[in-house]
Amino acid sequence: MFIVFFVMLLGVGIGIGLRSFPILKHIGILVRLVIFALLFLLGREVGQNPKIVDNLDTLGLQAILITLAGVAGSVLCSWFVYRLFFSKHER
Repeated sequence: MFIVFFVMLLGVGIGIGLRSFPILKHIGILVRLVIFALLFLLGREVGQNPKIVDNLDTLGLQAILITLAGVAGSVLCSWFVYRLFFSKHER
């Protein structure tokens, strides 16, 4: 996990250093194509794994529950931060 975070920070640093190069303004298209290719390959790998395909209903339910819990937690935390720092009510 630290490697992923470090690589991301390294990319941010390089991006800041190279933002004056005009050819890099169009790098977003290349990034989007690479992401699509990676998603396609991930889907292919999932489709080839019989354990995942056979348990897709259980995995899907768990994914939905985790997603809903994450969204609910984010909304609750955002509401709390808004009330704490940005609300104009008197204390």
